[in-house]
Amino acid sequence: MTLEEILMTDTAARLDLVHDDDWDAENCCAYSADGTRLLDAENFPSEVTVREGCRILCDGVFAFQDYMAGNDHFGEAIPAGERASYLDRIKLPSSVAFIGKGAFMECGFLRSICLPKGLVSIGDMAFRDCWELEGISCPAALLNIGERAFENCYSLYNVRLNKGLKRIGPLSFHCCEDLEEIDLPSGIEEIAPDAFDGCISLKTIYVPEGAADKFRPLLPKNLFRKVEEF
Repeated sequence: MTLEEILMTDTAARLDLVHDDDWDAENCCAYSADGTRLLDAENFPSEVTVREGCRILCDGVFAFQDYMAGNDHFGEAIPAGERASYLDRIKLPSSVAFIGKGAFMECGFLRSICLPKGLVSIGDMAFRDCWELEGISCPAALLNIGERAFENCYSLYNVRLNKGLKRIGPLSFHCCEDLEEIDLPSGIEEIAPDAFDGCISLKTIYVPEGAADKFRPLLPKNLFRKVEEF
């Protein structure tokens, strides 16, 4: 698939699919009838195993929902520090190609995740507000990191971006305060100017030897000063 095709892929849990879903009682997850989409997860356990053959984790599937806060704040706004999804651990099969918008948003207890080798896109806000997430290793197939994908992942310090990556969207790593260094692969074609805004600890951006000139127009001046070739 091209980057354009990937960005146009629908990751929503469409109503026509929900009406004929396949329920996984052990993991409290609902799949499309053909098994290719994880449509919904409700009252799911802290550890979830996604079925082999699933290709799309739909938008918001594991994100925090107000009922997860219990009755302590009934009828009130839930404080940001208490907005944490049940999810603690997840196992994804190699078949997963798309992580939808906000799929893991506010999964505050998620410290690590093994991204599958077939993954091609991480959607907008996919891991936003995953405060305890410490590391991400992106597979070689990954082409797109969406807008605000890792925003407010304050504990994220270890990020590995592999050679297939083409796009880093707006505010992708906004306020990743523990991120000190990052390696950018030579194949990147687009980096939003504000992708690393708020990364107050970022000291070094490594790029392949001889590629510094390529990254000059892709990075704002304040970040290009941090570039080192390796």
